[in-house]
Amino acid sequence: MELLTFLLTSAPVLMFVTGVVAALGKSNLKIPESLGITLNLYLLLAIGLKGGMGLASVSFDDLALPLAVTLVLGMVLPLVAFFLGGLFRFGFHERIAMAATFGSVSLVTYVAAAAQLERLGIGYEPFMTTLVVVLEIPGLVVALLLYNQTRVLGITAAPSQSFTVIRDSLLSKSILLLIAGLVVGIVTPDTSALTPFFVDLFPGVLLLFLLSLGVKVGHQLKTVPSYGMKFLVIGMTFPLIGAAIGYAAAMFAGLSDGGTILLMTLAASGSYIAAPAMLQASVPEAEPSFYLTLALAVTFPFNLLVGIPLFITIVT
Repeated sequence: MELLTFLLTSAPVLMFVTGVVAALGKSNLKIPESLGITLNLYLLLAIGLKGGMGLASVSFDDLALPLAVTLVLGMVLPLVAFFLGGLFRFGFHERIAMAATFGSVSLVTYVAAAAQLERLGIGYEPFMTTLVVVLEIPGLVVALLLYNQTRVLGITAAPSQSFTVIRDSLLSKSILLLIAGLVVGIVTPDTSALTPFFVDLFPGVLLLFLLSLGVKVGHQLKTVPSYGMKFLVIGMTFPLIGAAIGYAAAMFAGLSDGGTILLMTLAASGSYIAAPAMLQASVPEAEPSFYLTLALAVTFPFNLLVGIPLFITIVT
């Protein structure tokens, strides 16, 4: 009953569902692609700024252990996804795609979880945005290293491109804007001028973005049946496994209830921005329709509708 109440009273969830229904019902509701990109850029920069404002008051001693734990978590998650893909008898390149997708993170899922925590009055550590940046990169590197282990896996692969992956990940729009926002939030002496636009307007912009994302997911759902039942099962199973690992990591790092929920959410999420960019460039054998549909049409809706409410219920 608590989960149902949570879903029925959550504005972000309701807007996302509205977009899905509009797409499935062939409504004439259309969100311009340029608007969706603009909203995405705004959210990335706003999250970075808010994290930087909070990070300005945090000492390195408070950040050191969570940072180290997050790095380890980022290397464990793609290995778990790769192994899980083997249990479900997916092909090698599909398993690599799963390792990259689930090893990296979804910033939008994180934003949705953070918005729910703020609505419920549950606080969390100001350095969580920093952990988002840290967690996005190791999974991509590990996935590429798995791809390039020709002696172990017996697969012909391209030469190692780990440095290129790290460089491209750091320069991708999501990481670049997060880092830029963090720096601005930390070094700006008076952030009061930024608050009206990047803090006060944030909830409304998030609703518009989730509406546009709901429309996109609704169109993507039509391709799900072609991949079979195991595709659905793994898209909903990994978030639970990842969340359990994230919970253990949060306990070890000594995070608060809010920080624990956010780390569980990050560990449960699947990337549909950074991971596809890396896979298209370095693992061309992987089908984009496979990993994009998995992250966007299965795992993201599952986390938004079931995962986040469940994580909040478990922790609190």
